[in-house]
Order: sequence, then structure tokens, then C-alpha cells
Amino acid sequence: MFTQLEIKNNLLNVTQLQEKADQIVFDYIDTTQNWGKAYKGLNNLFQQTIQFYDKYVNNNGIPKANVYWSLFLDVVGRLIYFKTLAERHVTDLQTDDDVENIIEGYIVAANCLSNVNVNNEHELLDEICESFEEIRFLDGEKGKFKHSIVEKDCKLEDSLSVLFDYTTKLAYLHQHQE
Repeated sequence: MFTQLEIKNNLLNVTQLQEKADQIVFDYIDTTQNWGKAYKGLNNLFQQTIQFYDKYVNNNGIPKANVYWSLFLDVVGRLIYFKTLAERHVTDLQTDDDVENIIEGYIVAANCLSNVNVNNEHELLDEICESFEEIRFLDGEKGKFKHSIVEKDCKLEDSLSVLFDYTTKLAYLHQHQE
């Protein structure tokens, strides 16, 4: 189940990432609901992806908007969402930290949907928002989380910055756990 993601010309193979993530989602979420296997596989892809992105940005800065980075964000947003969904079922929200980590994952996944009004990502956004609201309502109101994301209408560069902030935080936490 663990695949080494390919990097060519200093860029992650987004097609390979999408294929592997889709296969794991189909096999272990859609078909069998084996949340443990889904989480392990998606987390493996996620860790490789955030290591790539963190290194890329540290060497080159936040990328400029183009087709590659738009595709990258689309795939990574889905990866973060499904990894977080699987993690939510594995951890069963035992602690406040578990809850906050899951909430943050959903927020980042939603913010990876750049220009959500322009692109037809409302189905995924609806799914993310529904998962978010199973745990918490933003400001105590149903539907407010989705409204806040649509109102924000992240541009590609904003979404890439949100992702970098998230990867930086995760790298810091990982480094200080060891």
C-alpha cells in the first residue's frame, strides 16, 4: 500500500498522487470503510506530499499561480480531506487536541479549494462542510462554515500560502515530538 511518490524536474507527480489517493479512498473508504487502512495509506501520501511542498517552498518561495499548482491544490485538498476524515474515524475524537486537529484539517482542505465560486468544487466543499459540522458549528450556526469559505473565495496564491502554513506547523510539531 505504501508508494514512493515520484518527483520529476523538482515537481511532484500529481497524477500519480491522485491515482494512489483515489485507489485508497475507493478501496478503504467507499467500499469497505476500513478507516485504519485508509488512514495509513492516505497519511503516507500526505506525509510525502507535505515534505515535498515544504522543501519546495523553502527553496523557491510560494509558487506562482499556474496550471500545475492549481492541479496540485485540487489533489492535495482532496487528500487532506479524506486523510482527515479517516483520522477522525480512527481517533474517535478522544481529546480536545484530536478535535482541534480534525477541525484544522477540514479548514485547510476547504481553503485548498481556490476560487471555489469559479471552480465547480461545491460537491467536495459540501462534503467537507458536512464533516466539519458533525463536530462543530462555526459561531454556533449551521451553514456558517461553508458561507465563510465561499465568502473568503481564496485565490490560488492564498490557498498555497494556507497550505504552506499548515505544512510548516505540522513539521514543527513533528520535530518537537521526537
